[in-house]
Amino acid sequence: KGMMLAEQVAEFYPDLMDERFESAFALYHQRYSTNTFPQWWLAQPFRMLAHNGEINTVKGNINWMKSHEIRMASSAFGDTAEDIKPIVTPGSSDSAALDSVFEVLVRAGRSAPMAKTMLVPESWSKQAVELPEAWRDMYSYCNAVMEPWDGPAALAMTDGRWVCGGLDRNGLRPMRYVVTGDGMLIAGSETGMVPSDEATVVEKGALGPGQMIAVDMKKGLLFHDTEIKDKLARALPFGDWVNSVRDLAEESDALTETALFSGEELRKRQVAAGYSIEELEQVLAPMAEDGKEVLASMGDDTPSAVLSEKYRPLSHFFRQNFSQVTNPPIDSLREYRVMSLKTRFGNLKNVLDESNAQTQILQLESPFVGNAQFDNLVKHFADGLAQIDCTFPVGGVGGLQAALERVRAEAEDAVASGATHIVLSDMAQSEDLVAMPMILATSAVHSWLTRKGLRTFCSINVRSAECIDPHYFAVLIGCGATTVNAYLAEDSLADRIDRGLL
Repeated sequence: KGMMLAEQVAEFYPDLMDERFESAFALYHQRYSTNTFPQWWLAQPFRMLAHNGEINTVKGNINWMKSHEIRMASSAFGDTAEDIKPIVTPGSSDSAALDSVFEVLVRAGRSAPMAKTMLVPESWSKQAVELPEAWRDMYSYCNAVMEPWDGPAALAMTDGRWVCGGLDRNGLRPMRYVVTGDGMLIAGSETGMVPSDEATVVEKGALGPGQMIAVDMKKGLLFHDTEIKDKLARALPFGDWVNSVRDLAEESDALTETALFSGEELRKRQVAAGYSIEELEQVLAPMAEDGKEVLASMGDDTPSAVLSEKYRPLSHFFRQNFSQVTNPPIDSLREYRVMSLKTRFGNLKNVLDESNAQTQILQLESPFVGNAQFDNLVKHFADGLAQIDCTFPVGGVGGLQAALERVRAEAEDAVASGATHIVLSDMAQSEDLVAMPMILATSAVHSWLTRKGLRTFCSINVRSAECIDPHYFAVLIGCGATTVNAYLAEDSLADRIDRGLL
């Protein structure tokens, strides 16, 4: 590896030209830096992995990894367990971060193909009919243990015994392979990158979305996608383990939704949350009628919050993070097949472990829950529930700051005392109490618990009046919310239905 042209590698490393230097495999990556500044220590391949593409979810993945570190334990590391933290070195590129986590999974005992399956799984929940049940159980287990690292990715990796290549669930980067007559596998982003005798080629092919190809160097065996996944799915009793996952989807779908506020009380709360007629009619109503987000131009000609006479919610400050390199657009039909809002919550266990303790969690099909669904969730939370009021007194200076510190402290105390589910709510707002922006409250609790190493012990469930559009939902989830109940938006829809406007 190095910051150089391809032909300079052999001159820089003279041992590569030495006849005595032998290896059964080689990982090679020639690229220029797209999302990070070119530096020696970020040259690829890394310790175990080379990656072409980018990890779009890297910020969230790194934060979750920080949260997992507190519970990360493996007999493989013995007395040096604390020396390997932080797992991801600050300043790493997305590829370097992925390599660090891949390495820790492998060093703790997982094989390279299993580590790839955990980190970059194929899409499985919407394709359940087509996949073998053993595979679905394995992916369900992976989903319970680890957050997927998502984005366009062609990966080449090794743990010393296994050498494998694989793609992300969308297949947004190419990987082609050739198997030669003298027992060599050549795989890479394009055909013909290694000259081979066409007359002796046994097989040619390309990996599809989420697929893998692997070689067991110890036994000298080649495994295609189906063979390696069958082998992984048989290795552990995933089917028995995933029976511990409690799926609340069927139960919550059967509930009848009810409004919490109506009439004059609803009007007051709508004004307090900053709702406008425009939002009710042009943002909320189309979503209820068509189940689609409202279409609008990309421009924003409203005055910025600091200059505006009207209140602008904190969500307007955030804009979508998008990729710096070109990816094909994903249409709604393809999106349905490869994207899922499946949400897990509860007390997340040690990611380096392999046991049914990791699957003792609750699961929903979506993080967005209605009023009746939220009440039902609270029943399931039972004794592990802690409710925190997210309002602060009217008037005075520094009220919001003090309230945020109170909310953080209450959350920390609750989790330290054994709470596994936190509910943050602004429903107590009144003439004397102002609701704090729930984005602030959520991120304050999430980042504080992450810093204290407590985030994986609990879920954060948010009841927000201000949340009215998909962007606000997305910002809340991005700030660390596990589930979101937009109770006032739902009540506003119920009111419009009662008045015959919907």
